[in-house]
Order: sequence, then C-alpha cells, then structure tokens
Amino acid sequence: MFYIQLTDRHWNQRKFPLEKASLTSKQTEVEAIKFKNAQLAQAKTSEYISNTHQVYYLERRLFS
Repeated sequence: MFYIQLTDRHWNQRKFPLEKASLTSKQTEVEAIKFKNAQLAQAKTSEYISNTHQVYYLERRLFS
C-alpha cells in the first residue's frame, strides 16, 4: 500500500488558529475546539483508511 501524508489535506488544517484566539476566550472553549478538531481528524483518517482498503480489494479482484 502507498502512504500519503495527511497534513496537507484541507480538512486537516485549522480554520481558526488557536494562537489567534482572543484573550477573552476561556480555556474550556479552546479545549472544546481542540477536541472537535481531533475528532474530525480521526474520523477523516478512518474514512481514508477504509476507502484505501476497499480500493485495494476491488483492484485486486479486477486485475487478478
């Protein structure tokens, strides 16, 4: 299988950088954003791996 680096994907980049968060934002809000981003990244990674396995299986059957 081929390895594709996921860091350059548009869904893996933050829309609102945490470094630019306003000083009035609470720590819990920042943690909630981090948690949501982590969940999204995990879901997209799982989806990518599943799709890769499916393509490998279908191509193997097609070209066998």
